[in-house]
Amino acid sequence: MGDSMLYNVLPANVDDFDVSLALVGVLLSANRFVRLLSNPLAAWAVQRFGLSKPLALSAALAVATTVMLGVAKGFALLLVARLLWGVCYSFLRLTGVLVALEESAGGGRGRLLGFFNGGQRFGSLIGVLLGGILFDVFGRAASFLTIAALGFVGIPAALALKPASAASHTTSKPPGPSQPTSRKSRLWDLALGVSPSQPKPLRQRLLACNFSVFALNFVIAGGMVSTLGYYLDQRLGEGPAIAGVVLGVATINGLLQAARWLADVGSVYWGHIADSIGLEKAAIATMPISIAALILLALDAPLGLALPWLVLSTVLLAAAVTALTAIAGGIATPRERPQALARFATWQDTGAAFGPLLAFALISRLSLDWVYLSGAAILAVAMIAFVLAFRPKVATSAAES
Repeated sequence: MGDSMLYNVLPANVDDFDVSLALVGVLLSANRFVRLLSNPLAAWAVQRFGLSKPLALSAALAVATTVMLGVAKGFALLLVARLLWGVCYSFLRLTGVLVALEESAGGGRGRLLGFFNGGQRFGSLIGVLLGGILFDVFGRAASFLTIAALGFVGIPAALALKPASAASHTTSKPPGPSQPTSRKSRLWDLALGVSPSQPKPLRQRLLACNFSVFALNFVIAGGMVSTLGYYLDQRLGEGPAIAGVVLGVATINGLLQAARWLADVGSVYWGHIADSIGLEKAAIATMPISIAALILLALDAPLGLALPWLVLSTVLLAAAVTALTAIAGGIATPRERPQALARFATWQDTGAAFGPLLAFALISRLSLDWVYLSGAAILAVAMIAFVLAFRPKVATSAAES
């Protein structure tokens, strides 16, 4: 809640936070970059201490960071709060996904992961809507302290998590390698986010999941969504007039972004659908739709044709990420699952963090059309890699291994 609230109020109220406008972007992105380091830390802590203690500590620290956002002055303290929040989120996300996977051992992985993801986004909506109203009415300190107080409910909930839920992460020895591997090969596999102890076909499938979630977040969540406002400004200027009323670019962009957020809140339904049609099909379905949307945007197709594809691709992103998380978690053994999901999350965070940076850097050197076409090409590679990794022949070989 506090994180999403900051995205809403900071850009429009920089003087209240005593920071320069040039540093706003650093504060809003710092939490993503620190997760590249804190994701492995979260996996280690879960394997060492179980789920409940790290979850409770991260919930308490998350409340503290929200308090800091309300009372800290100046860039340095706010940056510390954002970095600490990024570390907290690594723990909150990993423990939530692990519990969802454990509780879905009998089936329904997509539904329970969707429930978890929808809960996250519902918290974001509370932070944006309620937090924004509180900020306008009561000011910075009172609004953030109120949101922080609401966050306290997460601490007893984390402490109430039964120790048995952590058993599979703290007991039993990891399985040995299926076949001898060189040191170079093991280091390369770990860098790519797979375990050398797994059969090669399973490593290929996990790598396909990792690259797919990177591509979707890099191209769609990072690149396309972040440049949409710029694209609409170039195409529409002041905006179209409907019944004599001119709709501004910010309004149109806000409506498109809202559709994605609402879809994320309903992730439990997307997860249920993914379970029904198959996780692999759900994971891959959004890629051709997103490729089509990017090509239409690059070719300056009429907005009436391009925007429906764009909305559909962003809405289905939640379903694809939920399905990919479920697949990756199912591939890894219980003992290896925290590390595997931490690497999966790092691929996801890397894409989301670097997507906007590279997209806007390329706009100054290339046209926006080429940025979208490059994104379409990356998604096409990810789609082909995923299809090849999960083709029946690979699945059969993995089962035999």
